[in-house]
Amino acid sequence: MGRWCYCSKVLPGKTNQIREHWKSKEIQQDVYNQEDEERFWEHLRMTGFDSWLQSTPNGDFMLHCLEGDSLGQIFKGLREQIETRNPIALKLQHFYLTVLGKDYSLSDAAPSIEGLVDISLPSSTEYIKRAFLYPLLPRKEGEHRYFSQQAMGEKRGRHEAMMCAFGVSHLSTWLQTTSHGKYVVVYTERHINTPQNPNSRLEQGQDSAEWSEIASDLTSHTGLKMDELSPDVEWLTPPLACENN
Repeated sequence: MGRWCYCSKVLPGKTNQIREHWKSKEIQQDVYNQEDEERFWEHLRMTGFDSWLQSTPNGDFMLHCLEGDSLGQIFKGLREQIETRNPIALKLQHFYLTVLGKDYSLSDAAPSIEGLVDISLPSSTEYIKRAFLYPLLPRKEGEHRYFSQQAMGEKRGRHEAMMCAFGVSHLSTWLQTTSHGKYVVVYTERHINTPQNPNSRLEQGQDSAEWSEIASDLTSHTGLKMDELSPDVEWLTPPLACENN
């Protein structure tokens, strides 16, 4: 099973509509036949989904995290289900067209992402998922690619030490290209007791020399300040604690 995270810019004035959509899903009762839903997701070969909202100076973004056999198959399957007028697919198409301006009946609506970093550490504690984005400054793509290659190679130990400092058991990043810029999308699995306040989260790494080095690189690549490297996000899908195996 694979996992892929990407971001979508929310259309102006549509953030609350996204919130209400997920709230309504929590209280809906048998809107669709359960077997129909299972067949729909099986056709997409999709096994999991999470989503978050993140506010930035450039607008609000929706973070998507999909799990399944293949990212390409998920979007191909969705296009096929829209074409056959599957009511679940049509509702999804209408919702994302309304709030994101994306028509998933079109192949170019699928995200353009490239996996950069994927590191896991042994852990048996409960964790929470979290995805967020960093903007990538123009002309910094090459530097960030090299930074990511080192993270998976000769400087992997530095990243693992940073993860330990923050109680992170899994870290993945992707480079996403959009019509309005490039973004680094980050996915983490963190200890369930991770502080809620951004400053408190960052304080966990104040004694980590490895984090100081990584943060210096990230601020150079993104233009963000140190205290902006752990942004707040709002989990839209039900936040359940998970157990590492």
